[in-house]
Amino acid sequence: MDNPSLWALWQLLLPVFIAGCVHMAVVTCNVLPWLAVPLNVRLFGGNKTWRGMVIVPLISMLVAPLCLANEMENPWLLGAATGLGYMLGELPNSALKRALGIAPGTLPARGRWLFLFLDQADSGLGVALACGWLLALDMRQVLLLLALFILSVPVIKLALYSLGLKKSRF
Repeated sequence: MDNPSLWALWQLLLPVFIAGCVHMAVVTCNVLPWLAVPLNVRLFGGNKTWRGMVIVPLISMLVAPLCLANEMENPWLLGAATGLGYMLGELPNSALKRALGIAPGTLPARGRWLFLFLDQADSGLGVALACGWLLALDMRQVLLLLALFILSVPVIKLALYSLGLKKSRF
């Protein structure tokens, strides 16, 4: 991708944002409960499940052609990669919180703002790295994509909370 505009970079995030929203609806409505099996409770807690690992990349892959049809040759691959990057990006933060004894879905009193930031940025880093790798983005573009992700997430989370698909604003 040659020198993408800010809009073009933001468009790269649309499929994974849509997939994340669909995933929250799937969790809230308990769709596909047989996939709601934790990846590894000891390492990641009970909230990181196979359902998310399947749903987010799949939905991102399916909607990517609608969002990116004119932007690239293979939007399905990018959609799948960003969806997987989104999910894999959350795992190190979850593992760190489990190692520190922080319960799944909670924030500690000490370092609350740091963990709140990590909760916003972890999946964004996975998405930005997937885009950077597949599209041969330079470091500036990857960092800009990560910043766009981090700035967009609070608005999306607030919308999900307002719709009753998320339990907390953050």
